[in-house]
Amino acid sequence: MNLRQTLQALFPEVLPELIPGGFDRVGDIAVVIVPPELEALERDIGEAILALHKTIRVVAKRNGKYSGEYRTLPLAIIAGEERLTTLHRENGVNLHLDLAHVYFSVRSAHERARIATLIEPGESVAVLCSGIGPFPLIIGRHSKAGKVIGIEKNPIAHGYALQNLRANRKIASVRFFEGDAAQMLPSLNHRFDRILIVLPHGGESLLPSSLAALKPSGTLHFYDMQAKGCSSATCAKVVTACRDHGRRIRRFEVTTCGHCGPTVHRVCLDAVIDTTE
Repeated sequence: MNLRQTLQALFPEVLPELIPGGFDRVGDIAVVIVPPELEALERDIGEAILALHKTIRVVAKRNGKYSGEYRTLPLAIIAGEERLTTLHRENGVNLHLDLAHVYFSVRSAHERARIATLIEPGESVAVLCSGIGPFPLIIGRHSKAGKVIGIEKNPIAHGYALQNLRANRKIASVRFFEGDAAQMLPSLNHRFDRILIVLPHGGESLLPSSLAALKPSGTLHFYDMQAKGCSSATCAKVVTACRDHGRRIRRFEVTTCGHCGPTVHRVCLDAVIDTTE
């Protein structure tokens, strides 16, 4: 039986719409949403997940929303081992992380693979707000990029990025830098073929430094959260920044690559940016 069927059999008195139907798996950790009405049963829910999935060692419930400067997710362990560190494998890359201190979304796995397929041989790529390194490492693993750099402000996430680079020794094109991307990117004194701004919220603050570091006819991947069907607001942010910095969009596409609730989607604007000259 799947999780919902198992829990419904255990708790027949609970309304079906309250029962969790699944969870996010990060390494050997299951992250589940337990509605407030079922808090008294959360330990039993966690134990049921452990019984159903023998390779899961920790069950944690979401204890709030992503928040703070580093967009971390409050979690509370409800069953299994008392830890939030794990080793996650995605697209052939090993990723060590601590869910208590870093932002990481397993739901972006397909998007990270999509971006890797777009990279042309020899390209130089910058990933801003790169976290524990999934975008740079997957690009380095699955493309022939000449140079891939990641910049991350959270010192704990940066430490894991360095650990993950060591854990994936065959990936030789990637380097990581710690610092504020708006300040670090200009200090590198390099112009890139492709720049990714993967910050879930507020990425428009990085558009000026990104446009300055992007080669003519370079590609910008700008991620943003918008109400469903309102990607025009994301486009407007990039158009305005381009106009203010002597650039223009030659062509673009918008990809929906996730959601934050039923009415808010994560979108990526893939745009080729020229100069106005």
